[in-house]
Amino acid sequence: MFQRLLIVALFVVVAILLVRSIANWFNRGGWIGRGQSEIKGTWAVVEPLGRLGKAAENTLKSSLRLEDENDLKKVAVLFDVAHRTVGNLPLDSAELRALADEASEPIRVLLYRDEALHAPGWLLFAADRVQDVHPDMYAYEVKRLTLAAYREVFPSDGETVLPPERILAPVACGTPPAVGDRYGHLGSLGAEYTRDTAYVSLLECPAEELPDEAMVPLLQLLFLTEDEPVPDGETPVDKLLARYGDRLYSAAVYVMIRPESAAKGGPPAQDGKDGPGAYSPALFRLIGAWPRSSAEPLFRAAFESGWNDCARFLPESGWARDLKAVFRDSPYGAPAQDG
Repeated sequence: MFQRLLIVALFVVVAILLVRSIANWFNRGGWIGRGQSEIKGTWAVVEPLGRLGKAAENTLKSSLRLEDENDLKKVAVLFDVAHRTVGNLPLDSAELRALADEASEPIRVLLYRDEALHAPGWLLFAADRVQDVHPDMYAYEVKRLTLAAYREVFPSDGETVLPPERILAPVACGTPPAVGDRYGHLGSLGAEYTRDTAYVSLLECPAEELPDEAMVPLLQLLFLTEDEPVPDGETPVDKLLARYGDRLYSAAVYVMIRPESAAKGGPPAQDGKDGPGAYSPALFRLIGAWPRSSAEPLFRAAFESGWNDCARFLPESGWARDLKAVFRDSPYGAPAQDG
């Protein structure tokens, strides 16, 4: 009789341990039930990383090399905000305000859009945190790794991407040409520029004699007027700039890394909502006709800036197809493969 009781008691103990082990696995092993909240408590996302468990914590540690618990928590919180925004899950407005106040000004303006939370902005904030931990890493690679880790933790959010950058990613470039006194005013002209005497004089120059000191003002003019119609029979500025060919390289880089150097009212960022940016479709249409040695570095830098629209101006060539393939896992989304 006593042996039977021992066997029953042992069975009960084993059953209790088994149930506890299963419950612990559900709570800490990465399982998220349908309709359940991922985070319990107030922002307790690192220990034990809410219902995401150790698997998610290990992903952040290994993929992003976040060994410090404070760094881990900062990034995990921002991942959580982005995910909750995508899934329309509850968020604490006071916590959000405190978090937003910690962001740098360029990022803070992207955290909300039309007064609503903007998930890509919070992911950019997370990437900025990772960059703080790894200041020597290339910015594009930090963002790519951050988005890859986010998608691993929240695979249902695979469509969320970073917003495009305002300026061109770093690219090798010489000193831009100085601006000549005769041509400086071109950068601030409006649609009437085709009647300007300096502009008309440039149209009369052979291509090889077009002056370097007019390059930057003409590019500024392009930025300012690329959406403006040109009267019939007049030569638009992009046609004049095309005659320079890749002599424009250093001047083009200059205006794309210094948006303030472009004329006021320059083109907006690609989504049209994040303020003035340095991406110009008209300029990349010109760059697409340049030799590979000049065009490829600028298209690569454009993709590293999230300017995926420029893919439609790539030439039909092997290097262009290979370049698009390299950026299939871009944190800004893959460039169109048929563009």
